[in-house]
Amino acid sequence: MDDPRGALSPSSPAVARLARVAVLATFGLVLAGGLVTSRDAGLAVPDWPLSFGTLNPPRWLQIVNVRTEHGHRLIAGLVAILTIALAVTAKVRRERKAIRRVANAAAALVLFQALLGGLRVLRLSLDLAMVHALTGQLFLCVIVAIATLTSPQWHDTLQERPRRGERADVTVLFSLLVVQLVFGIVIRHLGVDARPLLGHSVFQAHALLAFAIVGLSIRWRVVEVTSLRQAATDRATQLLGLVLLQIGLGIATYFVIESMAHDRQASGLESWLPTLHVIVGAGILASAARSMLHAFALPSLAISPDLSLAPVQEHHR
Repeated sequence: MDDPRGALSPSSPAVARLARVAVLATFGLVLAGGLVTSRDAGLAVPDWPLSFGTLNPPRWLQIVNVRTEHGHRLIAGLVAILTIALAVTAKVRRERKAIRRVANAAAALVLFQALLGGLRVLRLSLDLAMVHALTGQLFLCVIVAIATLTSPQWHDTLQERPRRGERADVTVLFSLLVVQLVFGIVIRHLGVDARPLLGHSVFQAHALLAFAIVGLSIRWRVVEVTSLRQAATDRATQLLGLVLLQIGLGIATYFVIESMAHDRQASGLESWLPTLHVIVGAGILASAARSMLHAFALPSLAISPDLSLAPVQEHHR
């Protein structure tokens, strides 16, 4: 059979473990990429795919910006290997067709992302740097989706009570988060050209949208609490907690980088605080992607007039 695992069959433990490791490595890659931007180290290594003509340049650990950029490349290589291994393992272990397809898409996307990073260096393109940053976080969402689909808890989703309007709510929130991500990427890569921040239209939109996302996250959690769905409530609570943390980090980041001098190497605080803002934002986007996956996981269930689950077709067929 092409797809021997049924919709309710558990995933291979090897695939599930590899997916979780890939998620951790990808978060590390997003953090490393954020640090490259925070330190303006993207062109510290002028060639690609090699670094100064070698796989591992001598004394690269001793120069801050070279360490930042080359370290980012090493982590990117690890993520690429893990992602390709994940796709191969899913095929060998004859995973569900949906998982194999997503894993194959992830493998293609990680190679495309590597190419974007290389072209950004070779063409000295700020636009490619911004596309590279956006694609990296979307890739994280794909890897998180694989880890979610292969987790032992995934099958509990198929037993959840669907809620009217859930798909629309999470889709709107995820879409706004992507727009917010684009605004943040533009502001970070414009650097000194975006100062003063309060006078820049993209930053103003970024700030206004942040508070709109807070409001939607609070509303979503309240709705889930009243729906008495524990797993959905937990997901909404986690996302709201991350959003509130992100607001605090965003305010702190504003005060740090607004007064930052641009004729010197960024200090530790100037490097790490914006980078933490990036990584928490990535966590929010990934959390929303996971929730959207759960919301769309019940295509064969309908809501009967008494709000009980009404199976349209049996999952095992």
